[in-house]
Amino acid sequence: MYLDYPASFDEALDAARVKSLLPTSGRTRELQVLNREIKRRALWSATVESLKTLQAIRTGVDAILSGNADQATVSLDLLNIISDQGYTPDPEHIGGLQDVSSFPRRSLILETQVGIARGAGWREQGMQPDVLDEFPAMELFRATAPKGGVEAERDWAKIWADEGGRFFDGRMIALKTDGIWQRIADSSKYPDGLDNDFAPFRLNSGMRTRDIDRDETESLGLLDANTQLTPDPIDLTADLAATPEVREDWLRQAITDSGLGSFDATGVLRFNGEDAA
Repeated sequence: MYLDYPASFDEALDAARVKSLLPTSGRTRELQVLNREIKRRALWSATVESLKTLQAIRTGVDAILSGNADQATVSLDLLNIISDQGYTPDPEHIGGLQDVSSFPRRSLILETQVGIARGAGWREQGMQPDVLDEFPAMELFRATAPKGGVEAERDWAKIWADEGGRFFDGRMIALKTDGIWQRIADSSKYPDGLDNDFAPFRLNSGMRTRDIDRDETESLGLLDANTQLTPDPIDLTADLAATPEVREDWLRQAITDSGLGSFDATGVLRFNGEDAA
């Protein structure tokens, strides 16, 4: 079974709304070092120190997920907010991904945040016991061409094989509870990995997943007829039950405890030694 993304569903909205804003001067390679649980609970974008910009991203993502705005409208609103704050890009990077005001960077931010929220929502739905029993496996497939030209091309068959995945007539299929979904997104191996066991696994990859029903899963030999998988849900309910202030305090303390960086007087996360990076 494969269903395209709906305009709105509660699990995706919850996945976006549970995140706390994380202004930081850190670059992507520094932020990737943060552990999975921190990244799952934080809304950040490399070198974005402005709370207003992050708030605009959060508001825009919510509007897209809710079906109240399209990406083009949100992207333009985001540009206006960035410009109103007097943002000036580095002259050497104008128009590129290091320019927060550029169209490619705004598109990357919105597509990634919306994609992660939808992916988390689909995962949460797919881990409901009755759904998991009926659709216990997933197939990794190409939904769109990767962005970024030749540099963005990845040999997904090789990645899948390297991470221990099995092929079925060339198709990449595994149980939803298989650790391969986490491994193909591991940022310690793949610098553009998102560390989520759901799509999008890598930045701008164009890869998605679709459900495989019980009959086909059994016919492929991935699951016995009488075997039931144990759900492994993302517990967003507990996080959402806490106030935004409590969630933010948890995030800041977790990052501070990691020893990777600290927050300055304005609340911006600065990584240890980043000035020398």
